[in-house]
Amino acid sequence: MIIVDTNIIINFWKNPSKKFANIFTKEDIVVCGIVKAELLHGARSEKDFKRIIEALSEFPCLEIGNNLWEFLGNVLFRLRKKGLTVPFQDAFLTSLALMHKARIWSDDRHFQIMAPVFPDLLFFSMDQ
Repeated sequence: MIIVDTNIIINFWKNPSKKFANIFTKEDIVVCGIVKAELLHGARSEKDFKRIIEALSEFPCLEIGNNLWEFLGNVLFRLRKKGLTVPFQDAFLTSLALMHKARIWSDDRHFQIMAPVFPDLLFFSMDQ
């Protein structure tokens, strides 16, 4: 399973390519509520908003259980103990990935900052 980050979807929408399309159709790609919310937040019109909802409906959405919040709190605690501050949504995606033993697909540097703290954190790259 690959949890796709907002920046990857935006890059695909701005610069669609066969390579991107193949990954989206052949890999086990999932989204989560935070990614959906970030993408919908960027809508420029009602029509755009509906188009984003329709596009995202093609992907399974990872459900979030109550146990995620304590796990996320632990992730944020461990980062703070190491003197690291990252955006909440990136810590959230990291928590989901760790809980589900999934890979993260992102171009965001914050995930590389967190990687030494969480050696089990897995990544996906288009170059794989």
